Amino acid sequence: MQIIDRKKAPAVKLVEFLKNIEPRYIQLGNGLPVYMIDAGIQEVLRIELVFKAGNFYQKQKQVAKATNILLANGTGSHNAEEISEHFDFYGAYLETNSTKDNAYVGLFTLNKHLENTLPMLAEIIMDPVFPEHELDIYRSTRRQHLSVNLQKVKYLARVHFQEQVFGDEHPYGMRLQTHHLDQLQGESLVEHHRNHYRAEECVMVVSGKIPDGFDRMLEKYFGHFKSNGGQVPNGIVAPILPSNEMKHLVEKKDSLQAAIRIGKPTINRLHPDYPALYIVNTILGGYFGSRLMLNIREDKGYTYGIGSALVSLQQSGLFLITSEVGSDVLNAATEEIFKEIRKLREKKVGASELALVKNYLMGSLMRSMDGPFAIGERLKSALEFGQTLEYYKDYATAIQKITPDRIRELANQYLQEDTLYQTVAGSFK
Repeated sequence: MQIIDRKKAPAVKLVEFLKNIEPRYIQLGNGLPVYMIDAGIQEVLRIELVFKAGNFYQKQKQVAKATNILLANGTGSHNAEEISEHFDFYGAYLETNSTKDNAYVGLFTLNKHLENTLPMLAEIIMDPVFPEHELDIYRSTRRQHLSVNLQKVKYLARVHFQEQVFGDEHPYGMRLQTHHLDQLQGESLVEHHRNHYRAEECVMVVSGKIPDGFDRMLEKYFGHFKSNGGQVPNGIVAPILPSNEMKHLVEKKDSLQAAIRIGKPTINRLHPDYPALYIVNTILGGYFGSRLMLNIREDKGYTYGIGSALVSLQQSGLFLITSEVGSDVLNAATEEIFKEIRKLREKKVGASELALVKNYLMGSLMRSMDGPFAIGERLKSALEFGQTLEYYKDYATAIQKITPDRIRELANQYLQEDTLYQTVAGSFK
């Protein structure tokens, strides 16, 4: 019986693995780019269209999200109930999502029903009508959600932190308020759709077992998709204007918990330092065995959870630390957070800790590509930044080659304590 040495990382054949999943590329007659991951054994597909139609491109708060959500709530030929029943009948599932940069419309469908589900997907994207009664329901629902969220310190810390680090006029930083919902009108949704849900601003990613004749189906239903007179975005990038206030307190009386956000605007994945900085972040707070977790949860018992993240946005990046702690240990927890950042800057990471983090990251990378849908998700993330799956080879190389000296160098370059903003929401007695 062979004994496995669990102290030694298994060989990772990432380069060979990625060669076997190279996407197939086609371009429809209207120029719409389509990337296909043909893999798996189940006769099912995920078809996702990505549009440059997120918050960054909206002229009015909530327009991007409302437009995306209400796409499937009425077209020129079908109402919301008919659309929902159509997909249910064919065992398909439609999902929409809108982020700070992009808007997504995705369909999970059985291959045998493509001739029925693809036309409805195309109709939703090309011919939404945004009925006023559906917009009324949306406004009412969002007001209720906002009212509930404003009672949560976690939500308050998040939105005020974004405003603090990006500025209250920047699309990444502007907080949702009730009057934004009151001002939301159907004409604004129509305009946002016309300007940004365009074949010229779209990428399609298909993953799963691609059936014969699928290219012809795409051409039939999406090849005529074109601009409907909208205005091409002018490419002007709004300036990021962080607050002059490095520490911001949001009072929530009688709260037993305080929500902490600490961080700063930083680089995104287009910067050559990003893969290595991602590793630095992982050591600090990016996984369950991180330094922040071991100190502030396991050792001190100040919180149930704490972590840090490196978020990549089109126009910026964001480093942030998040946690909720008891109000009575807020100052002590904050002090320990900065202590861990300082230690990362001043002392080299030990060999055993670094080996553990490298193994964790390589395992996470491989798990994130387990199956055609997961691979499609990784491809989509790369395409959004003009990259390919080759990016993940570079990331794997960065994991393997990073040294304790490089980690300390990056921590000193990007994680100086006096450059970090703090937002705390809670009761301050």
